[in-house]
Amino acid sequence: MNFSTKVKACILASLFLVTGALAQTRGSTSSSSGSGSGSAGRSVGRDTSPLNPENSLEIIKPPAPAEEKAYKAFQKFQALSNDDLGKKIQAGEDFLKKYPSTSYSAPVYSFLTAAYIQTGAVDKGVAAGEKDLQLNPQDFRTMAVMSQGISRTVTASTPDSAARLAKADTYAKNALQGISTVAKPEGMSDANFTDLKNQTLAMAHGSLGLVEVHKNEFEAAIPELEQAVSAGANQDPTNYYLLGVANQNSGHSDKALAAFEKCAAVKSNLQQTCASGAEQAKKDAAQAKSK
Repeated sequence: MNFSTKVKACILASLFLVTGALAQTRGSTSSSSGSGSGSAGRSVGRDTSPLNPENSLEIIKPPAPAEEKAYKAFQKFQALSNDDLGKKIQAGEDFLKKYPSTSYSAPVYSFLTAAYIQTGAVDKGVAAGEKDLQLNPQDFRTMAVMSQGISRTVTASTPDSAARLAKADTYAKNALQGISTVAKPEGMSDANFTDLKNQTLAMAHGSLGLVEVHKNEFEAAIPELEQAVSAGANQDPTNYYLLGVANQNSGHSDKALAAFEKCAAVKSNLQQTCASGAEQAKKDAAQAKSK
């Protein structure tokens, strides 16, 4: 059975699941809003999602005297819970109107990138990400978020879909190139640095794999998606689903079965789709062995 026709229908539906998977501990942000470097060293119960402004590959530092007001405003923004995402988005927009280019503007743009994408406003998310990169060109994690957001919302009917996929491809490759050489920021724990790097790797490789799936280049997608599921600190069922699709369409039924089963084991809106994929992979594997 060819699953390629199902991919386009399922990717957009899984967008919110995916960002949510990365944000599975996001409720802890309100308790992590103390001074930047102090909270960045925690590993238990820490909010590891892109929605947490602390989760860049830089430590948020105390302000210079000229930025004291911006820092206090940033702390108020940072203390807001992500549970009311609309309210926090508005607070971020208000902060940037008042402080468009301070040391604390980049992490707010980074937050808005993920928040807009999670709420379905992908173009606004990409625009916010590009402004973040103007202020912080080494925000490789946000590059990966942008790449993932674009690749997982493009469909056959999307205007300029080829150009969008090319942009997703570029962001992912730039993220991978940068993250491979980035130095651990002073004050960040080894564990948190490794976690942030792995999340970046998972998103970027997953995006590159999905770009290949969109082009029906399933064999080329497999190594990227394998690296994505290998690097992922949080289980992202979408990458397992895509790995199943790529293997199934490449004639690797046993590997497709393993990927679909891992996807189906995670509670998500892809669970039933992956369970069906696993059943089909079993039938295909049995049929292949009987020949």
